[in-house]
Amino acid sequence: MPTAELVFGKEVFVNLLVAIDDSETARKSVAFAARLASGGSAGAARITLLHVVECLPEYITRQSSKGGSYELVAREWADSNRKAGETLLASHRSALIAAGIPADRIQIKCLQKDALPEAARVVAALAIIGEMKQGNYDTIVIGRRGTSARVESFLGGVAEKVAREAHGRTLCIVDA
Repeated sequence: MPTAELVFGKEVFVNLLVAIDDSETARKSVAFAARLASGGSAGAARITLLHVVECLPEYITRQSSKGGSYELVAREWADSNRKAGETLLASHRSALIAAGIPADRIQIKCLQKDALPEAARVVAALAIIGEMKQGNYDTIVIGRRGTSARVESFLGGVAEKVAREAHGRTLCIVDA
């Protein structure tokens, strides 16, 4: 894992992962990440914006009990969700650039994962954890609660799962 350096008493976060959805908390998380990244030497931080798009699992879309296929509907739904996710990522990327983060230091990732509606948060958390470990991020920024109206715990389902796996990383949990 890259080590952070100290500049004028402020830690420079080398590699940030910001998990977003379409919520006010995600917007605050992006603004917080921009402040973190601009607090050190210019260009020292890299930011990856991550959005997880849910798709219906293939075994559900394969065939109905009456012989019809749900595949086309499921594909259209997944495509629509992916396009909305890409638009969301582009919007947050623009906000980071407007905050002074160099465009070449911002990466966006839109991951499509199969999930039943009741398992979407677990699938999103696992996708964020996988990216967190694979990308070797120093700091993870995540909202305490996203777009879901149902609250599972004090932190929120996804943030709590990510917190349990953030070993050796700085985790910033942004509240609404």
